[in-house]
Amino acid sequence: MKFTHDRRWSKVIQPFVMSLMVLLSAVRAQVISELSEQVEEYQVRFGFPQDWTHRHVVFDRQTIAAHPELANIEPRVLHQFMRGMHVSAKPTNSTNEGGPLRRDWTVAKIGASVSPGMSPAKFGFNESAASCPNDYVVLGLNALGVTGGQGNLVAFNNLYSGPGGICGTGGPSLLFSYNTTTAGGRIKTSPVLSLDGKRIAFVESGQRASVFHVVKWATGAGNGTSARVSAVPGVGNTASMTSLAFNATASDTISSPWVDYANDVAYVGSDDGRLFKIIRVFKGTPALAGAPWPITIGTGGAGKRLILSAPVLDQITHSIFVGDGHGILWSINATNPAIRKSLAVGGFNKLNPSILDGPIVDATNRTVFASSSNDGVGAALVQADTSTLKELARARIGEGSAGGVRVNVYDGTFDNNYFNNSSTGFMLVCGTGPTDSTPWRYSFPFVGRILQTAPTSSIQILSSVTSRCSPIAEFFNPNIGIGGTDFFFWGMTTDCPAPNAAPPVVGGCVMSLTSLGTVVAVPESGGTSVVVPDNFSTAGQASSIYFTNLVSPYNAVKLTQNGLN
Repeated sequence: MKFTHDRRWSKVIQPFVMSLMVLLSAVRAQVISELSEQVEEYQVRFGFPQDWTHRHVVFDRQTIAAHPELANIEPRVLHQFMRGMHVSAKPTNSTNEGGPLRRDWTVAKIGASVSPGMSPAKFGFNESAASCPNDYVVLGLNALGVTGGQGNLVAFNNLYSGPGGICGTGGPSLLFSYNTTTAGGRIKTSPVLSLDGKRIAFVESGQRASVFHVVKWATGAGNGTSARVSAVPGVGNTASMTSLAFNATASDTISSPWVDYANDVAYVGSDDGRLFKIIRVFKGTPALAGAPWPITIGTGGAGKRLILSAPVLDQITHSIFVGDGHGILWSINATNPAIRKSLAVGGFNKLNPSILDGPIVDATNRTVFASSSNDGVGAALVQADTSTLKELARARIGEGSAGGVRVNVYDGTFDNNYFNNSSTGFMLVCGTGPTDSTPWRYSFPFVGRILQTAPTSSIQILSSVTSRCSPIAEFFNPNIGIGGTDFFFWGMTTDCPAPNAAPPVVGGCVMSLTSLGTVVAVPESGGTSVVVPDNFSTAGQASSIYFTNLVSPYNAVKLTQNGLN
């Protein structure tokens, strides 16, 4: 089946959502079956991109059912709905359980890693029907690219390989390996995928410059032969790349681009406190939007830079939410950016008050979440109203950096129940101990839409004062366990226990927590990038997670969701 071009989005989705409204008016099994078929058709036409943005804007399933027209302006609505549908085979007790601990595959000598706190991106057509040739994972590597040498935009397909895998047992195949940056440039942030999966948008960060790239990738001869033997898009191949130098004086350290698919624009920040708008991202030649863009959110003062987090666009309020290095959460009107609000999450001039992660926006409950490791008292998870930016709750997540030790904290994630009814769900976040810098995990419940500041659980993850958490990824798999299993995945940078070994054992790891309370850890040098889960398919090796480890030797890694085998 061929890809359908993005410009057909409005023609296809309008009749789809109208029929969806009718189908969702009943709950009979026949209706659900018919709806599933439509979801299947949609997934084949447009695909199912999963990049960093999909975990930063959420919609509850009741609202999606009542207002499917939201999918017209925000395709991530439909992606979340399809994930919630769980179109799959009959649940089993042991999908992808593996026996002895082993790797499905690792790709050694990729030469570099995805940056800490950043994410690979995964593309597939259907979460319940994995495809060996079409599904792929792309890595933006924090590396100095060399044509014919080190690549920094690298992708693999034939992902579902390993013992009993539908793509064989020999490991994945290189899809492409490109050197996409100029001298001194690196990919330090997370890439974003087009809806059809054929284009990848990302930022090159130089020492004092930032460039926005869009690659239309190709396969076959001339597209690189390994992560360490790269090609240039458009040179000796049919790939192409457009490049837009959007900031000639400042780098981009942590601000991944956010793509507004409906309007084909991107928003991205830089390390001098400016927020940029880029037009014609996937459907033309990217260019900077005119006045009043870019906008200056703030300055570092006394010649210091002001680093911005990744921005997140809320299509309900039409506001862009972004954090800064002073610990301030900003709300900026996307139509009239002169209209803006601010809320102190971190403590100004305190040690490491920065908001490092893009905010999480719950578009249906109209709330936004951001974290700082130091608000003057300790680390804090803050919830605010998306319309007013008024603080609704401030939950304590440990000492953080207030004790004098620099600790980075990231946003948490919701459990699966939250998407059905926020009052029945919780948010899981990694902080520190109440009086030390050891890593702890906190679980906070909700009453209505309001985060409760007293955690239902607070558990030390490791006794190490130096081990740090990556952001946490959540994935509900209906085909693992009776009634399904909710998984939470994250990495730890050091001092993790090894299988069957008594502590202390040094080294990083990847961890999995299930809704049943089971914790599994697998050694990974230096910890991990953000973990990306993919499918709930029952096919062999097709329900997996992907990441890179963070210290040499650098590997791209795939493990099963269940048991991290």
